[in-house]
Amino acid sequence: MTDRFQNLAKRFAGSRPGLELVAIEDAAVPVTTLRVDVLAQERQQLPIAEEFVLRLVCQGVARPGQVAAFLGLDDVPVLEAVAAQIAAGTVRRGSDGDLHLTALGELTAQDIAGIRPVERQLPVAFDRLVWRIAPYQEARLMEKRDAVDAGFRILPSARNARISVDDVPVRDFASLIRSELLEVLRVRRVSTRKHRYLPVQLLVYVDPTTRDLELAVCLEDRMSNDHGIGLSKLGAVERLGLKYEPTEDRPVLEPELELQRTSDSESPPLPPTEGSEEPDTASRLVQGVGVFEHPALLDRALETAERRLLLIAPWIRRAVVTTDFLSKLERRLKAGVQVTIAHGYGDDDRGSDDDAIRRLGNLASRFENFSFVRLPNTHAKVLIFDDVWVSTSFNWLSFRGDPDRTYRMEEGTLVAIPKRVDEEYRRFEDVINKQQV
Repeated sequence: MTDRFQNLAKRFAGSRPGLELVAIEDAAVPVTTLRVDVLAQERQQLPIAEEFVLRLVCQGVARPGQVAAFLGLDDVPVLEAVAAQIAAGTVRRGSDGDLHLTALGELTAQDIAGIRPVERQLPVAFDRLVWRIAPYQEARLMEKRDAVDAGFRILPSARNARISVDDVPVRDFASLIRSELLEVLRVRRVSTRKHRYLPVQLLVYVDPTTRDLELAVCLEDRMSNDHGIGLSKLGAVERLGLKYEPTEDRPVLEPELELQRTSDSESPPLPPTEGSEEPDTASRLVQGVGVFEHPALLDRALETAERRLLLIAPWIRRAVVTTDFLSKLERRLKAGVQVTIAHGYGDDDRGSDDDAIRRLGNLASRFENFSFVRLPNTHAKVLIFDDVWVSTSFNWLSFRGDPDRTYRMEEGTLVAIPKRVDEEYRRFEDVINKQQV
């Protein structure tokens, strides 16, 4: 989740009256690419000589020689144009040698385009959630394993049946093809090519009174009503195992920081710039952090930390610790950043993914400046990078991808007062050193 998700939250937070937007996450719509054999009517733009043959014959110029004289051309190109139109079925030659338009020729002369029936094999994307063809470019689609590895929530299909000719009505091609030169008349055969997935954003709303969830889909930065209706019909909330629990209390800081805390800014503050005076900036450097701002802060830490990065979280999931996450983390390590990641809750790692833990462990084994440790029972959810400290109820390394997802309106506090951040960094480092397993 990046700044793009924050923008979506601002745009769509109030789009469901009476409901609160509690989450936005990457999701994937099941799509099947098809080969569809169709009978179509193709309109072809005519060469100029053939166009004027039709125009002039329509006006009563009945002899090829007269047409040539009118156009100021030799007889040969005019005769070739006449022959081409006779072959196309738009012109016929009478017993007296005069040229006449056929019924097709009269229609063609009206819009000066050649019309002929053709057979075409069209590549088409079929959206299995709304169960119809859709104008998705194949380059936008992804493999299921890539979607899963990236932590995308896989959305359900409307049916498990095989796609048939009846599922691809002719009327749906008009908006799909968007061509004035081809009109589909009949679908003859449908064959499956590949099963793919379309990246979208899943918006999760909750009724605060009943705790009922409602889902919406954002496609290309716009709300797709059809997909939202499709998810509702499928009972997707239950099928996906989604639920909502009351908001966890955010960690309360000491009174001095709580008095400075504000929550009316649109985005968390940055540390003071070089040369600024801390007493003048402290009041704006203790800032509330909303649920949609946490992932962007984590991403900022992975991309910008210059001296230190410390993460404490109970669980680690592969949906967060992706290849992209690890690549960014490795770049910080190569830049000399001191990295500490501590995790653990209970006697085992039941709430974490073994492969995510293993990948972090492998990375730690390659860098002396990376300390990856397990704690016996941590409730802390902390992010520190350089002169920024975030104390929160947000699960930094497991906020998406859980099989049974429970949504909460987690809230935290960002402190960007260098002296206080130094103190907390030393405190947490001391706790980790003493408690690590």
